[in-house]
Amino acid sequence: MRLFGLALAIAVAATGCSEPKATDAIGRGMQVYREKACGSCHQIGSDGGTIGPPLTHIGTVAVTRAPGMDAEAYIVESVLDPGAYVVPGYPDTMPRGLGRGLSQEDFDDLVRYLLTLK
Repeated sequence: MRLFGLALAIAVAATGCSEPKATDAIGRGMQVYREKACGSCHQIGSDGGTIGPPLTHIGTVAVTRAPGMDAEAYIVESVLDPGAYVVPGYPDTMPRGLGRGLSQEDFDDLVRYLLTLK
């Protein structure tokens, strides 16, 4: 599957067309993650940057980050107000206003996708 995704990305880049919109919420959330270049700072598995905390298991560890918040609330806050809680050992460099550039559907799908990373 990873090879197919790479081939699709190369084909899309070569034609200048955008990737067809996924039909399911999780797939759309993954597309939003890529379109917003979240991977330039965050790592999932072995892919991505290391400026921000890894997101490989964010669906599991999110609940441990801020007392009294469930995983979904933590992820929502992290996107809408990234300085509210900064993971120790990482700088407070996440761009502000990311939620303003997304439709409600895209924002919800991004959160749904991140919740699946366990």
